[in-house]
Amino acid sequence: MDGCDESRSDSTRECYIAEVREIVRRHWRYFFFFTTVAVALRLFFIFRYPSISGDSLIYGDIAKNWLTHGIYGLTTGCGVQPTYIRLPGYPGFLALTFKIAGMEHYRAALFAQMLVDTASCYLMAALAWLLAQSREALAEPRGESAALLAFALASLCPFTASYAAAALTETWSIFFTALALVLAGFAIRSQDAKRLWAACGLALGAAIMFRPDNGMLVAIIGGWLLWRFLRGAERLPALRAGVIVALMVS
Repeated sequence: MDGCDESRSDSTRECYIAEVREIVRRHWRYFFFFTTVAVALRLFFIFRYPSISGDSLIYGDIAKNWLTHGIYGLTTGCGVQPTYIRLPGYPGFLALTFKIAGMEHYRAALFAQMLVDTASCYLMAALAWLLAQSREALAEPRGESAALLAFALASLCPFTASYAAAALTETWSIFFTALALVLAGFAIRSQDAKRLWAACGLALGAAIMFRPDNGMLVAIIGGWLLWRFLRGAERLPALRAGVIVALMVS
């Protein structure tokens, strides 16, 4: 492909999507193979080393009480007591899983996390593609090579794969962090990026709902936008992006 025409702001996002689709189309056997490997590795951990820890049971108890009593709380000797001990992201996910698959069906949650973590491999490939090329040219060969290598490494990484077998927040945190960074990367390269920044803000908000320390990512992206604003070259776009992200996160 010949790269994106940055002068056509109305089609920039479509151009990015076309670039990504072209890479997947050219290397579909490669992506199919490593997707299969990624799923197989995560299934191995789910069946061989599933982890339902004390924290998992806390999340599960909140989810059950949310479903059965309509109370976001923990079971105590005095009944169900409202709590703020955990953010609602993971209990909400477990509540949805229990509603569909049955109460305390943690393995169904692990299977869902397997799919989410496999999707994260594609996001990491997209992020590597963005980082490996300049802002001006989106069809550089090194970007494609970086995407392929990143996808293979993410698919084979035993550490992130093992998280898919644990009823904890890590898999979702990784997914939304990668999604927010990819959306921010595309937004930076777009002339009209309001929708991309809005989606980035929603991804950041979702990440925080699973793990509060993901607020650091908001600070990083916000700091970068502040730096762009203070530079004076692109003050209005930086200000607009910052306002959109802040509104979506809140």
